[in-house]
Amino acid sequence: MSTEGFDRLRRRSRGARSVDPGAGGRPQDPQGRRSLYSVAEQRAPAGAITVACSRCGQTSVATPRQVVGLGLPSLHLPVIKRGHPSWMRCPACGHRSWVRLGLRL
Repeated sequence: MSTEGFDRLRRRSRGARSVDPGAGGRPQDPQGRRSLYSVAEQRAPAGAITVACSRCGQTSVATPRQVVGLGLPSLHLPVIKRGHPSWMRCPACGHRSWVRLGLRL
């Protein structure tokens, strides 16, 4: 076997791999594989309504059509109950509870 074409390549040494201190001693990931499996912060699209439930603590994103379906029947008391002023069905847990509605512009 001829090695004429490979004379410019240096041999790998055992300690040549660099280690990222933030990765817990694992080798660096130059291809970005870690980013493929990470979960990015999810933001609500413009025009979506966020529903924050006081019962389960989850914040869900819903379309206006879904909110109308979840809110029939509902009760809204913004002056009396300030934190979570709307009584309607939560999309996350499915129970009727006090929720806070928000609109993403």
